[in-house]
Amino acid sequence: MLHRTYLLLGGNQGPTEATFRSALSSLEKRAGKLFSKSSLYVSEPWGLDSGQVFLNQAVGLCTGLDPSGLMRVILELEAELGRVRKPGIMESRPIDIDILLFDQQVISSEELVIPHPLMHLRRFALQPLAEIAAELMHPVLGQSITELLAVCSDPHWVNPIAEPNKKAV
Repeated sequence: MLHRTYLLLGGNQGPTEATFRSALSSLEKRAGKLFSKSSLYVSEPWGLDSGQVFLNQAVGLCTGLDPSGLMRVILELEAELGRVRKPGIMESRPIDIDILLFDQQVISSEELVIPHPLMHLRRFALQPLAEIAAELMHPVLGQSITELLAVCSDPHWVNPIAEPNKKAV
């Protein structure tokens, strides 16, 4: 059975755009087929003091993996790309890949919570996701991504940037 999942990539260390391209290529080899990809966004750091802005991108992935299997692939991929996780500590990083939504499933376990428990509070997650899945409904809150973005009180700025192959207009 194939599942539709939405992921958020983020990072602010090293060649972030190249890291994202590598991550997406590896996700397709290991987890499934990408069916949608947002523009790149630059955002103010959220939840940590960092002198560096973050890049973010939302993607849609069709996968045969279950949520736990997908999470295992993501954690392996992050480690291969230089991510060192420190539980309970938010800090700058070369890559972070979050599972925002997985079908319309609601999962709450020690290792995995879906939908992402903070996505509705984070403009840097909602704005790229709204670009590719505006009408998608949050399975717990019962609002579309567009509606969640409209009421999001996150004061941090998030701006789209031109994709690496596109010129800014």
